[in-house]
Formats: sequence, structure tokens, C-alpha cells
Amino acid sequence: MDRRKQGFHRRTQLTYSLASRNNPQRDIARDNAPDSEYVEYQNEYRMALLEYLRGESDEAALLHAYELGRRGATSQLSVLNLNEIHQSALLSDEFRKKLSFDEDGIHLLAKAAEFLGQALAPFDMMHRGYVETISQLRTLNETLRQQSQALHLSEERMRLFIKHNPAAVAMLDKEMRYVLVSPRWHVDYRLGDRDITGLSHYEVFPETPPEWREIYRRCLAGDVDKRDEVQFSRADGSIDWVRWEVHPWYTDQGEIGGIIMFTEVITERKNQERKIARLSRIQGITSAINAAIIRINDRQELMQEVCRVAVEQGKFKMAWVGFGKPDALAVSSLAVGNGSCKVTSGASARVLMERSVITRVVDCSKPVVCNDIEHDRRLSFKREFLEMGYHSLVVLPLCESGHPIGVLCLYASEIRFFDREEMKLLSELADDISYALNHIVKEEQINYLAYYDALTNLPNRDLFFDRLQRQIEVARHEKRTMAVLLFDIERFSNVNDSFGRHIGDALLKQAAARLQRLVSSHDTLAHIGGDVFAIMLADIKGAADAAHMLERLIAGCFKPVFEVSGYELYVAVKAGISLFPSDGADRDTLYKNAEIALKKAQKNGDTYLFYRREMNASVAKRLTLENRLYRALERGEFTLYYQPKIHTGSDRVVGLECLLRWQQSASELILPSSFIPILEETGMILPVGQWIMEKAISDYKSWVSQGLTPPPIAVNVSVVQLRHRDFVDSLKSIGEQIPDGTRMLDLEITESILMENIDQNIEKLRAAKDMGMKIAIDDFGTGYSSLSYLTRLPIDLLKIDRSFVINMNRSPSGLAIVSSVISLAHSLELSVIAEGVDDEEQAKLLKLLRCDQLQGFYCSVPLPSRQIGAMLAAQ
Repeated sequence: MDRRKQGFHRRTQLTYSLASRNNPQRDIARDNAPDSEYVEYQNEYRMALLEYLRGESDEAALLHAYELGRRGATSQLSVLNLNEIHQSALLSDEFRKKLSFDEDGIHLLAKAAEFLGQALAPFDMMHRGYVETISQLRTLNETLRQQSQALHLSEERMRLFIKHNPAAVAMLDKEMRYVLVSPRWHVDYRLGDRDITGLSHYEVFPETPPEWREIYRRCLAGDVDKRDEVQFSRADGSIDWVRWEVHPWYTDQGEIGGIIMFTEVITERKNQERKIARLSRIQGITSAINAAIIRINDRQELMQEVCRVAVEQGKFKMAWVGFGKPDALAVSSLAVGNGSCKVTSGASARVLMERSVITRVVDCSKPVVCNDIEHDRRLSFKREFLEMGYHSLVVLPLCESGHPIGVLCLYASEIRFFDREEMKLLSELADDISYALNHIVKEEQINYLAYYDALTNLPNRDLFFDRLQRQIEVARHEKRTMAVLLFDIERFSNVNDSFGRHIGDALLKQAAARLQRLVSSHDTLAHIGGDVFAIMLADIKGAADAAHMLERLIAGCFKPVFEVSGYELYVAVKAGISLFPSDGADRDTLYKNAEIALKKAQKNGDTYLFYRREMNASVAKRLTLENRLYRALERGEFTLYYQPKIHTGSDRVVGLECLLRWQQSASELILPSSFIPILEETGMILPVGQWIMEKAISDYKSWVSQGLTPPPIAVNVSVVQLRHRDFVDSLKSIGEQIPDGTRMLDLEITESILMENIDQNIEKLRAAKDMGMKIAIDDFGTGYSSLSYLTRLPIDLLKIDRSFVINMNRSPSGLAIVSSVISLAHSLELSVIAEGVDDEEQAKLLKLLRCDQLQGFYCSVPLPSRQIGAMLAAQ
């Protein structure tokens, strides 16, 4: 062997031995790889190396070496494994046999090294990638470890937060299964030691109401719900109050993982608040009633105020006060849930009379509490109380001079409403009311002796003068008329002298009782002394009103015979009248002038006289006219005239307005302006108005029977008729006389009357329209209607007042007003009638302004029915 070959052989052996010595795990690595794959790879490497050494610079062989290196790295061979394979290839017999070593050995080793280097290139690249990957994995592992520690810490904090939170906390997943709950949750919801983790919330609480389920559903969709006070009904039927907050919680991916609930059972706090509120309310009642005690001196009024305050401020469902013995207790005042007070008695108060309870209260002078009406055996009307919503009641004694004289009963809607603290305050309240009753009784006794006549029980002169002065101040402020009437019984001294003073006293008592029944509660009746009575009429319309009142009193009180101790006594009286403010501006002057009028009546023999002479003549004339009017309807002295309404386009009669006339004699025809006000004041307008409508229908049917086609007749409606509660019923009775589908009657109502009570009048007019009548507003423009009401009114026509028609051709402003009214009416789809058209110039202007109908002397004067028939026949 030449020297070069020997040297190469020694170097390869050395390399192999060094490789074996420096790679103690070589065999292990080889053992880790599958033997067949390793041998196959070793053979392929040896063949590729030999081919390369033969080809010297074969590029394909170097690429093959690169591929072998990549495959070795992929197969998880190490660099030492590759070196071993390379050295084994150099030392193989095939290498020695097939290669000639004539060349320089170093050159071959260099090429072999180049081949090895080409194979090691992917090893190096992939090794660096492995190192970086391992580094990244270590970093990632460290991050995950830190995150795991943070998550563990967060979970631990969450557990501690939930465990030590003063509220009850529960964490649930999207299926409403419990994930985590606090110990307080178990305590508040009485779960004991039961493990509810993983259970559905609806399994644990099957009584969950539907509205709560809907709240949970919304919160699972992302909403937040907060409630300060919610009633929670437990499975055993008990009620608790709960405050809660429900929030969604989110996963690491930002998705909703479920809900977390923070709740607090606030039943105890709620009870305390209610208790404090009740006690504060009772104290408020006490304060209000004590204020009323100071302000009110009348027992009935005070009891009404006590009941009203108990219901309105105390929020009791009902309160009532009764006086008398238990077996004959009379309800004095009562207030129910809406706060309205009323006096009730007899059968209407039967349900209130729990006799056994009231008897015990009156006998023992101590309150009785029924805190559960449904199960209280002492009560007889439990069903009635429960139907009215009462579940607790208390009966408190009211005493006078230490003796029970009545009871105060309070009803509540809650069970066990009256506790010890509340009863203490209510007992103190009952004592305050009893004290006030004692004070009122004593004051009433003093006032009675000071201000009332002991014989007749009527106010005496002092009380009459006091009330008279106060009423004068009111009348002066409100600009009202009032009157003072003085009665004197004629020859009263003869009764005393003939039958004795006791008969005279009995006569005065009977006269006082009769007068009391006839005099309104708004007025004041007094016994001045001897045989003189005084009456103050607080609000009258005038002298005629006072005279009417006086005549009714005389007829009702002194015309019937008095029966006294077996004697029949016929009594006559004289009276004097003075009026405020015309006869006096103060009480003394007014009373003195009434005395003067009384003395004149006694002297002249008149039944009564006014203070002023001209007033007597005026009243006499007025009363005479009233009497004649009463007889006029019976005697058929009223008649109807009709004024035509002309259509501006055709000049044909399209309507009639009926006008009342009083035919006193064949030659005397009285216009309505002189007697209509009296008919309205006396109420006679109601039968007269009914007669007008019936007469108008009769005339209409008469024209039809003559073969004519009459237009509708408009009837004026008085304020008294419209206000009357039977207005619609009277129209219905008239409507029954009208054939179906026939429009005979229309109604005309003045604007000012219509606007008095707009809502009620609208309903009445709608009823008239339902009967086929049309509605016209008369004297439009002189009242105070607004456009907003005008659009609501069920009307068909507007009648322009004649004052506007007169001024229409006198000034531009007058013409503008009429034009505006016509345009307004047409925009509201209403027809327009101009009344008071007296000349041709007015008619022409109204036609130019597109007014629909004309009425006035230019068209025709009012005519009797016979002449109207001729006019209709001629057109």
C-alpha cells in the first residue's frame, strides 16, 4: 500500500474512533431509529458518496447529498449519526475496491468533506429552527404557566369574593346551571347544606315566576337588570322582599358564559321601614286631627274630618265613628277608600255593627283589635269585610266625662296591621278625640245658652245679628242680593190671655218647627223674642224672589190650623221686608228698615210690605203679571208666529223660526221680551217650551195636510230648558210625534247659553241630532266660544247676530267681521244665516259674501200660521 493510501486509512480509522469516543449515545440514537430505515439510509448515503467521488463535480450528486441531509434531519438523526454514516462509507470495502487512490488522498477527503458539508447544511438549518422553536415553546410554556397562575389566583379571588360577599351571590352558566354559589345564598334561600352545583336554577326554585324567567333570558342575551324591591314567594307560601342585580359574565373568547346574580333579602329592612312609615303615618294623623280639634267646634264636622284624615293621610281602607249604646249605635260619620265622607244609618250601616266587639269596647272602655278578620271567631261579617278588602280592624272607645259614648273603627287591608307601638299611638289619638268631644259638648252648652232661644231652640237675636253681619260681608264681596224678613203673629197676646201662656208657648214651638222645615239650610231662621220671627235670605235674585219665598212660608206655616192641647188656632201674620244693599249696607240699618216695613204692614192691614214704597208697587205689578202668565197657558192665550228664512240663491223659503206671542185680548199682542224672563225665573218656561214644540209640529202637519211642503221649523231653546235634567227625555217625547225620516224641528241655542256647561251640552245636542234635528248657534259672535269648542260642537248652522249685520254697511271693520264669520263657517262645513236683514243693501252684500240664508224684515215680518201657509202655496 503506498503512503498516501496508508495515511488516508489511518486518518479514517482515527476519525471513526474519535467519533465513537465523542458520541457515547451513537448506538442509542441508532437504536432509536428503525434498523431497516437506518441501514437503507446508510447504504444510500454510501452509494451517493461513491458516485460523487467518481464524478468529481456532479451537481446532481451534491443535491442528492443535500436531500439526504434533510431526510436525516427529518428522521431525527443527529449530526454525529450523519458523521458516523459518512465515516463508515469511507471505511467500507466497496469504497476501497471501487475507487482508485492514485489521486491525492487529501483531494478525495476534501470532496468527501464537501459532500458531507452539503448533507450537513439542512441539519444546520433545521437545528436552528428546532432551537428557536424550543425557545418559543419554553417562552409559551412560561406564559401559559403565568396565565395559569393568574387564572388560579383570579378564581381564588372570585371564590373569596363570593364567599365573603355580604350579598347572596350565584354564578350560573348559559343553561342556568349553578357554577358557583356563596354560603349566603344557601342561608337566604333556606337551602341548608344541599350541594346545588350543576343543578338547574329552575330545579332548585320551581316556583320562579314567568316574569323572572324572562328577565334571566334577557340577561343571558346581554342585558343588565337591577331591582330595588321585588316580592319573592317561597314554596311554603311565605313572602320575602329581595333586592337584586343580574349581570352576564363572559368567557375568554368574549362570549356570554352565563349570568351572575347578586341578591339581598331585605324583608326585615322592609318590615322596619313599613313599621316606621306606619308609626309616622299615625303621628301624622294625630297631628292633623289635633289641628282639626283646635279649628273645628262642631262635633259632626270634627268626626267627618277625623274619618277623612284617617283614610286620606292614614291610608286606612275605611274609618267610621258611631255614637250611642252598643245595641242602638248610630253611625255618625264614615269615610271609605276614596276619602269621601258621608253619614249613613240604618240598614246601610248594618254590616259595620259587630255588636259583640263593640259591646266589649263600650263595657271595658278599652280598644279591641282583630288582626286577622278571616280567622277571628268574634266577627259576624267576616265575608263582607273580606269582599271589601279588609283584613284587620281596631275598635277604639270615645269617652265623655270618663264614660264611653261611642267608638272609632279603623280598617286596614293587611293582616296583623295593628302592633303594640301603633296601638299605643292610636289609643292616645282616641284620648285626644275624647277630650275634644268633652270640650265641644261644654262649649255647645255655653253657646246654646248664649245664642239660642230656650223655648223654640232657634237662634236668638244675638246669633241672628252675628250671622247677618257675616252674610252681608259675603254678599258685598260677591255682589249678591239678600233680604231680611220679620214675622209678627197677629193678636198673639189674645192667645196668652184667653188660653194661658203655656198655650202661647206651645203655639210658638209649633210655628218654629213648621218654619224650620220650610227654610233652607243656607238661610237663617231666628226667634227674636215674643211673637216675632226673623229670616235672613242669603241669596235671592230680587224683590220678587223674596216675595215668593215669603208667600210660600206664610202658606206653608200659617195657613194650616194649629192644634195645641185640644184647641184649634187659626193664626195670621204680618211681615216686613228689607233688601241688601238697596235698603241698608249694615246689619242694624237692614234690620231696622225691616221693622219699619213690618209696622207699616200692621198699620195698613197689608200681609207684607217692602221698606221702599216703589218696591211694593213694582213687586205687586210683577206678581200680578206672574199670576196672569200662570193662567195664560191654561186659557190658551199663547200663540206662535213664524218668520221665514230665505235661501240667497233661489229666494225660496227654506226655513221658519217660530216666535212666541201672548195674545191677552183680540187687540193686545205682547212680545216675548216682556214676559220670557219671568217665565224663565218662575220655571214656567218648561211647560211653555213643551207647548211651543207641540204647537209647531201641529202647524207643520196642518200645512202638509193642505198639500204644502213646509220647511223645518227652528225652535229657540231657553237656558232653563237646556239645564234641566229631563231635557233629552222631553225631546224624545216630542220626537215620538214626528214620523220617521221627517225633519220637522230644528233647535236654536244662543252662544252664551251653549258654553255654560260645554261637555254636558255637547251630549244633549248629540242626542237631538240623533233624533234628526239640526242645531243652530243663535247670536253668534256675542258670546265667548272658542274655535276649539266650535269644532267639537255637533252643530249645523251659524246665525250671525243682527248687530253685525247692521254695522256691515257702516264700516269696513263690520263688513270684515261678517265676511270672516261666513268664511269660518264654510271652512267648518256649516251653513250661515244672517238675522236682522232689514234692507236691500244688506241683502246684496250678504249674497256677495256667499251667505246661505237671510232672515229679517227685508224678507218677511213674523206671520201667523195661516199667512205662512199662503206664502208656501204661492212659491
